Amino acid sequence: MKPLLLSLLLLPAVAFANPTKMADDYCDTFKDISIKAYDTKEPAEKIAKDAMASLSAKKFDFAKLEATEAQFTEGAIEVVNSLREAKSEIGSRAEFQDGLTQIVAACKIQMVAALEEQKK
Repeated sequence: MKPLLLSLLLLPAVAFANPTKMADDYCDTFKDISIKAYDTKEPAEKIAKDAMASLSAKKFDFAKLEATEAQFTEGAIEVVNSLREAKSEIGSRAEFQDGLTQIVAACKIQMVAALEEQKK
């Protein structure tokens, strides 16, 4: 699942005011996408649309990233499809949750570090 996260995290960012909040919003949305992909059979497009709506409600500003909402949506769909294809290799729900918790924590650390670096 780490390669899936990296595809979302490799979006280059520009400097902005609150990297911790942005990282929390982004990485928590990644967590939500992953849980829905693992637990439901909802279409990937609906999961991506719901994730975009969640970020929009949090006033997530894609203009502060060198990415677009369309790119995020495309990446979210790819994450859902890849996770579902790898589901049999992931293990139990508990193992999935443990791994996801670690990945989300790493996501937040990496994203804050990258965003802080952009401020310099």
